[in-house]
Amino acid sequence: MDSYNNLIACIQTISPFHFNEDIYNRIMNQYEAKCNSLVDCPPEACTAPTAKAFWGNKKKDESPMNYASATVIAQDNTESKQRSFLTGQLYDAYETAKMALKRQFGLIDDETPETMPDLVKRIQDGLFVIPEKYKDAKVYGSLGSIRWRDPKKVEDKDGFAAAKVDLKKTFAEAQRIIMILTPAEGLKALQDFEAAQAVK
Repeated sequence: MDSYNNLIACIQTISPFHFNEDIYNRIMNQYEAKCNSLVDCPPEACTAPTAKAFWGNKKKDESPMNYASATVIAQDNTESKQRSFLTGQLYDAYETAKMALKRQFGLIDDETPETMPDLVKRIQDGLFVIPEKYKDAKVYGSLGSIRWRDPKKVEDKDGFAAAKVDLKKTFAEAQRIIMILTPAEGLKALQDFEAAQAVK
């Protein structure tokens, strides 16, 4: 009987405001599992069921992630995005510079005339070239075979190839700075590359 009374005291201690049949049955099951019988169970055993056994404990966060590591990861992600953005901008600047070199060395024709007055003026100024293979071709109302360019401008492929080597070298130097040094230094390298191509 003492064991039974101790058990009831345990139950009321565990949850004095939520003492109901469900809690009683759960504690009884745990109590009987711990003891062979209510008669043989020592009074101390009544202290075994605790509120922790039923309501649970909030486990300490064992995740390796903490504020410091999260901050580092966030910073790494930010720098990664910055480097990616700068690299994309550098490639755009490189392609723009390469097109400028092609035009400089006569490898790109002028834009096609968009209006009739512009067409007539280009012809009058002699700013067109008829490729050799089309000189004796019949005309069917199309001007697509005409190359709109100054015939005095020579296509210097060798000059372009040499200039492209220097351009790629400058590009590689800026790319290394963007990928290895800080994003701020990468931005400076990009701006220097763009400025260097603008003065040519």
